Amino acid sequence: MLQLNILKKHSGCVWGILLLVLINFNPALQAQEVISIDSPQFDFSVGKGKSLLVFEDTTASLTFNDIIENPPFNGEVTGPNNLTGFYWIKLSLLNTTINDLEVVVTGFRTINSKLFQVLSNGELFNAPYGAFQKKKGLNQGDSRAHVSFALKAGAPQDVYFRVHGRAFSANFMDSKTFRTKQLRGQVQDLLFFGACLILVIYSLIQFGVYRYMPYLWLAMFALGMGMYAFSVQGFFVDWILPNSPTTALNFTMPWSQFGHLGMLFLAISFLELKTKFPLWYKVFIGLILLTLLRTVAGVVLTSVYQDYGLMTDMSIKLLMIDITLFHVLLFALWKKVERSRKVFLIGLIIFGATLIIASFTWKYIFVSKSIVLLYTSSLGSLVQVLIFSIAIGIRMRQHEVEKNIALNELNVVLKEQNKRVENEVVERTKEIEDQKVVLKERNERIETLFKEIHHRVKNNLQLISSLLNMQQEWSGTKDSAKAIEESRSRVVAMSMIHQFLYRTDDIATIDFKDYVVELVKKIDGIQTKKGCYELVVDFDSQPNFDLDTSISLGLILNELLTNSYKHMIDENNQLELMLKLHSRKDGMFNLTYQDNGAPIPDTFEEMTKKGFGLRLASRLATQLHGKLGYEYDCGNRFTIVFADEEMRITLID
Repeated sequence: MLQLNILKKHSGCVWGILLLVLINFNPALQAQEVISIDSPQFDFSVGKGKSLLVFEDTTASLTFNDIIENPPFNGEVTGPNNLTGFYWIKLSLLNTTINDLEVVVTGFRTINSKLFQVLSNGELFNAPYGAFQKKKGLNQGDSRAHVSFALKAGAPQDVYFRVHGRAFSANFMDSKTFRTKQLRGQVQDLLFFGACLILVIYSLIQFGVYRYMPYLWLAMFALGMGMYAFSVQGFFVDWILPNSPTTALNFTMPWSQFGHLGMLFLAISFLELKTKFPLWYKVFIGLILLTLLRTVAGVVLTSVYQDYGLMTDMSIKLLMIDITLFHVLLFALWKKVERSRKVFLIGLIIFGATLIIASFTWKYIFVSKSIVLLYTSSLGSLVQVLIFSIAIGIRMRQHEVEKNIALNELNVVLKEQNKRVENEVVERTKEIEDQKVVLKERNERIETLFKEIHHRVKNNLQLISSLLNMQQEWSGTKDSAKAIEESRSRVVAMSMIHQFLYRTDDIATIDFKDYVVELVKKIDGIQTKKGCYELVVDFDSQPNFDLDTSISLGLILNELLTNSYKHMIDENNQLELMLKLHSRKDGMFNLTYQDNGAPIPDTFEEMTKKGFGLRLASRLATQLHGKLGYEYDCGNRFTIVFADEEMRITLID
């Protein structure tokens, strides 16, 4: 490989001496050695000397025809003095084998360049190459890093390169050797990328399991370093943006700095700098800001000025600040941290060693510079990730040990606490059992008292009913006797509620179906207008209603029953009664009362205004958050919509 050195401007005296030398030795300088190829398999690099002629096209205007017609080559011009200048390079090759050869040229570090060859039939062959070439503009089978051409057997052939970029290198090999090396290189690259991917996935899984932030920063570091190598090797351009190489190449610098940021965040988190070493925390925050500025500057140099050499020089020099601080950090914290963090500090120093090797390679090694840089940084990054993983693993094991110790201490405390709790539970349980006995006795007394109250209320209401019965016999007029009879039936309806509550164990609710049957029987017994009745009860459930609901419904049914007897068609006819109850989806209940009697004499609205019984029934339905409805269809049909106690509380709230 040939590195073209920078030609500097000299004083007039020096230029005079150089001109004299050129005049005296021009024939020798123009002589060019022919490189012979005597084997079908070959692999060689072009060295400095007479085998390679170079000319700098300062105007960037010469064409290949200009170069052929008036060769401007000068053997003393050995390298570009312009980082992005244009150069014409001539090389003579001789195929001494008996067969034509396919020659592959690799190792270019150029931007947009071309290979030219004049074929034996006079036609011109050219092959574009270089980092900024679009994939669709390359010859079939070529890439940005290699071109191929045919070399006829027997006669010397000149090959020309028009180079646009910082440096020129030329490695020549046969196609078979090239494919073997290419396959070996791709396997190595895939192994490296696979290792990076595995480390990224491993770190993310560990972060997902343990929620330990250093694993996340380790994944960031491994991803950045892997993608940096992915970009440098050209895979990012070829796979992601094959026809936008300028844009794709601008990602190279940010990927490396992305990984570097991951390492800085990892150091802050793993070493716990913010809480344990506040001064170093501020230093690393400064390094993060420096990394961001370095990234911006690198992107500007590559995207605006296309100066990748200056970008690399700047990055390496600025990273020396990080390396220096890492070494100072090592000596400052070594005795203050435990084993896992010491291992981590060693990983930071390995980063410094890797960068120093890369810097030395960039400045002093010219042969295969890019390969050395790539594998130095790649292997160094893998070693770093592994060391950081080991450090985090040691720390996690220490966490486990510390956790187990803390758990053992906690278990001891819990056992003692459990004993105290058990003793307190036993004592409290005994107190609760004693209280339950007291509460049971009190509840039994209360229940007995309530039953006694209901029994006395029932007796008192029966006494009132008897008095009303006696008063009815002594009443002077038929209307007064009828009024007393209606009052007596209302008293009976209320008396039966208390009778049911006294007879059952549940002193809060009554079986409404049994109550209805008993109520009809009682009301029939006290009616002066006698007749036979048949009762059909159709309930969709076995409802138990509270005291207030039951009394209101009992009084409403009493009024409706009294009305049925009053409007019975004939005393000898049978009174047919039907009661239906069903619950609605809105939580309300529908109670339907139907008889086969004659219709009421006036409209329902008029009867609820002037008739005491229906007015009372309508108001009682309203108190139950419902209403009383009426229609006549082969008999009187009353519909009572009402809410039980639980629903009424809900409606009030």
